[in-house]
Amino acid sequence: MITIVTGLPRSGTSLMMQILEKAGMEILTDELRKADESNQRGYYEYEKVKSLMKDSSWVGDAEGKVLKVISGLLSFLPAKFEYKIVFMQRDIDEVLSSQSRLLERKGVTKKADYKILKTTFEKQLVGIKKLLSQKPNVDLLEVSYRDLVLNPESEIYKINGFFGNTLDTEKMVSAVDKTLYREKKEDIIA
Repeated sequence: MITIVTGLPRSGTSLMMQILEKAGMEILTDELRKADESNQRGYYEYEKVKSLMKDSSWVGDAEGKVLKVISGLLSFLPAKFEYKIVFMQRDIDEVLSSQSRLLERKGVTKKADYKILKTTFEKQLVGIKKLLSQKPNVDLLEVSYRDLVLNPESEIYKINGFFGNTLDTEKMVSAVDKTLYREKKEDIIA
């Protein structure tokens, strides 16, 4: 069994990795991408994931662990493994605003076409959820980023249930910091 944390970029995947780590699950990360202003507690990435569409031979290294994979690469996971997938859901306007702020902090000034990106992300989410629903080797849990941050106890109860009620929920709740929810829909002027 391999646990995958996924979602669009900036959808709360790093937070979920922190929560599962606090719960006592083993995380597969190389810590090459360091924490910064955009992800103050770290990114929890594993560099080999970026080459997943070309090389998936290493995926077995994640057995019994938690691996973060952006949703656009899920279709390249080898079918020979069983997966528990925690799919982070976040309002696409918030995702795009958060991505824009991350790029600003890095000094990238080129602006992407917001409407095209939004449409692309929406289509990608529909396609990937359809794909996952057809896979017999996938057990899927969707988690709302907003609900997780604003009402962590309720969401963590669901997450714990997904993992057989074996996780330390108090430690999981302690990983949630509401002050890091900076790109809220009601604050975004689109």
